[in-house]
Amino acid sequence: MTNVLDLVANALPLDGAKFTDDDVTTNLHQAGLSYLKNYDGNFAFLLDLRMRLTARQELSVGQVRGVLNCIKAEIARQVSVPAEDVIRVEVANGRYATSIDGKLRFFRVNTPTDGKWEGFTFLKEVFGGGGIGKPREDAIRNRDIRNSVLKVISEDSEALARYGQELGICGNCGLPLTDEESRAIGIGPICRKNLGM
Repeated sequence: MTNVLDLVANALPLDGAKFTDDDVTTNLHQAGLSYLKNYDGNFAFLLDLRMRLTARQELSVGQVRGVLNCIKAEIARQVSVPAEDVIRVEVANGRYATSIDGKLRFFRVNTPTDGKWEGFTFLKEVFGGGGIGKPREDAIRNRDIRNSVLKVISEDSEALARYGQELGICGNCGLPLTDEESRAIGIGPICRKNLGM
């Protein structure tokens, strides 16, 4: 099994991308099948494919690609980052506008305090937040990019207010700002009170 993981680890696509059908070489195809034969976990997708393989059904390139992406995820889980190398940036829930590489960009941070996602920090970039309709939010999943953006936000004390000032939406809760004072501050009166402002 270690040889299979090593083979797949050495063939991982650049920049953390997933395997595509074009990446499935003969060696990787065999590695995926070998992994599947020895799989003893409980992921339904892999269990279903293992049953097909046991029934002597051929697996498509797309199915093997799926297996390789599962192996990729397993490799990522096994790689441990020393605690001193983990960058922890604390940023509160809210909406932020900050300049990155000379361009003003808009973000939403969500840090759940209970449930299965407690302790996680989710970061989304916001597009089209000032017009009519719901803005588009794209999740930033790359850990290094997410941490660098969170660091910029944490060092910009005006980012929360700037979001509201730029878009007319409260930087804290996302509701429209309906009076001049709130628009000038970028945060609505209830949120200002809750934030101790």
